[in-house]
Amino acid sequence: MKCWSVLASLPLVLLLGGPLVACDGGDDGVGGAGGGAGGAGDVGGAGGAGGGTASTSSGVTEAPTRFFLRIEDGPPPPIVLELDKQKALEVFGEEAAREIRLLDVDSTAMLGNVLTRIQNACGTGWQADSLNPGHDCAATALGQSFGAAWQTTPEFAMVRLLSMTPANADVTGTSLEDFEKLISENPSTFSITFGGVLAESMGIPKTAPFVPLDQLVAVLKQQLMGTHPAIGNAEGLLPITMFDALNDMTPLATKLGPVGAAPWSGNGEHPGVLVPDSDGFTTRSDALTPAFTMRVVAESNLRWVSGVDLSEGAGDMFLREGDAALAFDFLDPERLDIQGVAEAPTMDMRFSLREQVGIVPSCVETEACKGNYPSTPVGNDTLWTLRPFLLESIVGRAGLLTYEQRMFEKCYFTYGGVCRTGVEIGQAPDPTGWTVFMNQFQFSGEPPLEVPAPQFLWELLSEVAQVAVHDPDGDGVPDIDEGAAAPVFALHEVPIGLTGPDLVAQMRPALQSQEDYIAEVILGRFWKNNDALDFFYRRADEGGQPYLYFVAESDLRPDPSNPDAPRAYTYERPGFFKDVDLGEEGRLSAKNIDGVEDTEHEKLLLPQGETVLYMQDDEGARYEVRFFVPEAGSLEITADVHRVEL
Repeated sequence: MKCWSVLASLPLVLLLGGPLVACDGGDDGVGGAGGGAGGAGDVGGAGGAGGGTASTSSGVTEAPTRFFLRIEDGPPPPIVLELDKQKALEVFGEEAAREIRLLDVDSTAMLGNVLTRIQNACGTGWQADSLNPGHDCAATALGQSFGAAWQTTPEFAMVRLLSMTPANADVTGTSLEDFEKLISENPSTFSITFGGVLAESMGIPKTAPFVPLDQLVAVLKQQLMGTHPAIGNAEGLLPITMFDALNDMTPLATKLGPVGAAPWSGNGEHPGVLVPDSDGFTTRSDALTPAFTMRVVAESNLRWVSGVDLSEGAGDMFLREGDAALAFDFLDPERLDIQGVAEAPTMDMRFSLREQVGIVPSCVETEACKGNYPSTPVGNDTLWTLRPFLLESIVGRAGLLTYEQRMFEKCYFTYGGVCRTGVEIGQAPDPTGWTVFMNQFQFSGEPPLEVPAPQFLWELLSEVAQVAVHDPDGDGVPDIDEGAAAPVFALHEVPIGLTGPDLVAQMRPALQSQEDYIAEVILGRFWKNNDALDFFYRRADEGGQPYLYFVAESDLRPDPSNPDAPRAYTYERPGFFKDVDLGEEGRLSAKNIDGVEDTEHEKLLLPQGETVLYMQDDEGARYEVRFFVPEAGSLEITADVHRVEL
């Protein structure tokens, strides 16, 4: 059946097991050319009837060729796609599947689950009000993955950092070390523990992490994810394409992996949000189960017409009405039904963070440092001059979000009416968050006890974090070289934070916004099997009068020398004329006709009975065509065609 051949090359036909647009049920297409008795046609009715001769205006006599043109009323049936993962990939193809965005996943919950999993990888003993956090990495599967020597691994260093509280803080090797010893070793002098000093100075419980996970999540979304070229938004929205979903998210390991190479200083370079798959680890999600199916119902905007290629004979083609070949309503559950989505989807992934090579100094003491903010960085190689996706910058920014408005003042030892040991944060005229530790204790023959230089609280936290990630066991001897703290966490079954119904609900508007592109992918080349008609017969509008149409530039037909490209529109005199010389004064057709919406085609309402018209094809040849309309509004007419030799 010729009119279905437009789709013959598409895997869609195989999936549907039947036609995609309305047709006539025939075999050959529009009625055939003929001399003699004429065979049995289908779409165009009977075959060529032959008969008689006709004389041209130049006196050349040749036999006419008769064709039957027919209008097929009624809209085409809906197109129904029944797809599983494999069939969906076949229908859309890899290139288009990579372009079609299914949803933008808010990563807030998933990042929170990732950080919580890491924070508790070595147990939850750190939550107690105890100097000993009780870390035991054998307590969880993730902790066991750190290996037997877990105490000195970059992974445990990150666990220690995330689980550091005022109660269990180990500041060995930092500028707080002397201050901690002064408080902790003199309980009879100081009525508060060092952990108590930290807790009340920072305004948090003794068992709360220094940097709350929700603030870390906010910064990771902006500075780690938002700077990756495959994400490109500061809201932490993870773009998931059809290709990602149909392949169980495995492509994300590459898509969200490193761009460029260390130290990732080039434009667009990035250490990656995920670690590429290797060593037997596969990034994947169970969001789409093996039972996944997608049923899509679409309305076809293609309309079949029969007509004539003046130099070749009868044929047919599809015309597109509207901007796209198909119309979808993905918002309607009856027209998009998705089954086989996990109720609580999870993800297996490997997550990593990278640090700056070398110590990142705090901006201290000088007045200029009181204006050291992300938008106005001060100094060289200080916190806000770093690339935003590095660990130090992430921890510093999370500290800023947490303590930017912090104000505190307390003296812990007074002598002679002067505070000898105390803490001030954000006291005028200093900006909020600016931290000053005071200590005037000095022992004979020894230098004064060290306290942190005046600086912002979040920069002090960054210093503590840098020491912790290189000396995870806290013995004062670094176990990890500068620049080598690159923990990799192999995480399994991390909840993504959305339910299956949530995912489907988010897919609907995303797909609807790409309706035209999806239609283009499925049926965008519907014209590849169109015949190169010169004219066709159709109604001007639904239920309206039939008109004879001359093809317009928008009626796509394949180029015979390159079937993948549309044929060039080369008509010199498109339209229907009463004389063979095709003079403008003899034009019978018009583009603009009262009551007819179309203004692109030359068209003519044929009266009942016989009408003789002249026209020229795209090769410049001229023809006389004798039309016969049995009665006004007939859905089937005849056309006797013969070439005119001038």
